[in-house]
Order: sequence, then C-alpha cells, then structure tokens
Amino acid sequence: MTDSGTSAPPVARAAKKYVPTPEGINLEFHQGAIETGLLHVQRCSACGTYRHPPRWYCPSCHSPEWSFEAVSGRGTIYSMAINHFTVDRAWIDEVPFVTAVVELEEGPRIVGAVRGLGAEDVRIGLPVVVTPEARGDSFAFLWVDPVEP
Repeated sequence: MTDSGTSAPPVARAAKKYVPTPEGINLEFHQGAIETGLLHVQRCSACGTYRHPPRWYCPSCHSPEWSFEAVSGRGTIYSMAINHFTVDRAWIDEVPFVTAVVELEEGPRIVGAVRGLGAEDVRIGLPVVVTPEARGDSFAFLWVDPVEP
C-alpha cells in the first residue's frame, strides 16, 4: 500500500526473447555454428551441392550422404520484410526491424535479422555477411550484417 492507501501498480517484468529448441537434423545445423562461431550449411557428399534448409536427401542427385560445412556467410540480400509490429513483447524495443533472406555465395538462401542498419538503408542486392550468435546450447540466432565497401 502507498501512503494514500492505494495499491502500488505492479512492476512490469522485462520480457525474455523466445529461444527455439531445434531437434534432429535442424539441431545439427545449429550445433556447428555454436561450436565454431561460423555459419554451417549442409552439403551433399556425392555432388557437392549446398542446401538449406537441411534435408535428408539431396534435391540435385537424391543422395542420402551429406555433412555440414562451414561457409563464408557472405552473400547479398535477396528479399526482405520490414516488421513494424510484433506479437512478442520482447521485440517491442526493436521495432521496426528487418528480416532478410540472404543468397549466400555458396548458393543457398538463409533467413536472418539485419543489424547495424536502419530499415530505410536495407535494400535488395546489398552485400552482407550472415553471422551466428549462440543462444544457449542448441540454438544459433542468425544476424545479417552489412559488408564494409
């Protein structure tokens, strides 16, 4: 109770950002990044095709043999969405934020969150690098950072 006899308003707790718990083949994708700090992408052992998201068989030659290999993370923004609203309270301070699809130099496309640029400065074709950030033991958040010219 306050001096005026009314209850004090409840103190709002800071919202915590949700961290997914990947499993199976998706967990393997994240573990490589967590262990080395580098982006890893699945590659077919038979024909050498890089692919993402991870899958059990190569879409090019149908081989079931594959491994996760470290890649440069360099690429260009292929597509993007500027998010002006979030249903997750933990992201409210980040709005607006940009989610980008990056076409990696190695070929596959991967999704991450842009940092280091305002939404108005992000454009299709912008050179970037995808950088993983460990969030616990089983998930790596993917940041999309601009490449210095």
